[in-house]
Amino acid sequence: MNLASLRLSQLKASHATASLLGLITLIHLAAGAHVGLSADAAHYALYGAHLAWSYFDHPPMIGWLQAFMEIFSTSNLALRLWPIALSLASSVVLYRLTRQIYPEKTPWLGFIAVVIMQSAIIVSLMGISMLPDDPLLLFFLLGSGALYRTFVEDKPRAWLWVGLWFGLAGLSKYTAIALVVSAFWLMVSERRWKHLQTPWPWLGMGIALILILPVIGWNAAHHWISFRYQIMHVSDPNRHWHILNFIKSQLIQFFSYSPGIYLFGLLTLVYAIRHREDPRNRWLLAMVIPVFAIIDGPSGTNVTLPHWPAVGWVLLSIGIASWLFTYQRRRWVRTGIGLSLAYSVILLSILFSQLIYPWVPFKANAYPLANLYGWHRAAMRAETLQKAMAQKPGPPPVLYAGNWSYASHIAWYAYPHPVQITDHKLHQMTLWYGNAKPGGRGILIVPQKFHGHVNDWTKKFSQCNPAGKLPIHVKNKIATTYYFYRCTGYHG
Repeated sequence: MNLASLRLSQLKASHATASLLGLITLIHLAAGAHVGLSADAAHYALYGAHLAWSYFDHPPMIGWLQAFMEIFSTSNLALRLWPIALSLASSVVLYRLTRQIYPEKTPWLGFIAVVIMQSAIIVSLMGISMLPDDPLLLFFLLGSGALYRTFVEDKPRAWLWVGLWFGLAGLSKYTAIALVVSAFWLMVSERRWKHLQTPWPWLGMGIALILILPVIGWNAAHHWISFRYQIMHVSDPNRHWHILNFIKSQLIQFFSYSPGIYLFGLLTLVYAIRHREDPRNRWLLAMVIPVFAIIDGPSGTNVTLPHWPAVGWVLLSIGIASWLFTYQRRRWVRTGIGLSLAYSVILLSILFSQLIYPWVPFKANAYPLANLYGWHRAAMRAETLQKAMAQKPGPPPVLYAGNWSYASHIAWYAYPHPVQITDHKLHQMTLWYGNAKPGGRGILIVPQKFHGHVNDWTKKFSQCNPAGKLPIHVKNKIATTYYFYRCTGYHG
């Protein structure tokens, strides 16, 4: 390929990538404008409302980003602008990183890597719901590129960039520790010990340490609760490792990314192990295996959520793209590519079209996406009942939630009214609003999904009386219902 044709190919690949990302961004904007926040997104919106140096279950980056957005707007779409922008930025970085690592191959390799990333079901959905994994993914990719320049290209000054991206990743999610493991791995595999005789790695480590000081300082002031929570999450002595939990976690990833991505990813890892003489394969193994080890290793104890290993799968998409390019002429590979793309396109089309304009039939009170509807109205109804209750003698009434999994929904849409959870476990909500107090009274909100547990929650009060219900309609059919109870005499 001559220079002119190479530049033309690069131009076509970059234009195709830009067009694809433009289309995806428009879809994300359209979907994000039509539905309420997920439970996680509502929880992290509260992070922004309660700005702090760090939080109980995560570092502060997601709260800082949402706090900035909430200066301008608290609408559902506004709170989705960060994940949309971060998904776009991560895709661009992935394209450039793929081109950096395989400059001798077709420029379309970067486009293929982006297609693989965006066809992963859970990664595409991350583009409309703010999670700590959204900023983590961007900084992880940038950190991985810096490690490539540092070790594979032997550029010691790139340690400064390593420190910057490591620090920002550490402010995003604790999974960033995998980057530290990757750096040690590459130091050994590439034999770059001479770097330690220069100031660059020490300056890089200093930059990273300075950046994560807010996390360390906050935890020191709060008895290291974040670190203890994360450690207990993966090493709870009351839970035992079971192969069935591990298999379930793998099946979740198999379907949440796509069967094709999962299987081609495994083949890519095998290929990289067998061809370790190529430093690019050693880099790929060093980047993705620590992520999978940290996330999938404990999954026999706690089944992993599909987005937790996303950074590993997105980085692996670089290797998958190269592997597919190498073996594209094999019939079974072409068939696998077609089936994988069909799976992703069909499923994503159904999901996003359903978010934009609900059309799939459902039974009353059994809408599969009900968790995205009605929370604002439910919070307003609860506030009205709370005000009426406050007119009668007794302690100031509060809003109650039966468990943590939906408490943030109520707390965000009822903000700044406190919402207390009717248990005595330690949550981020506990740090903000305290535990439910003995003798307390208030309004218990119970969504349809949890109504079967209502007796478990109402018996924690001396008295609980029904205070009405709120049906939420989607396309003239009841999608879900919220139930309200006036409760007095909390005793736990």
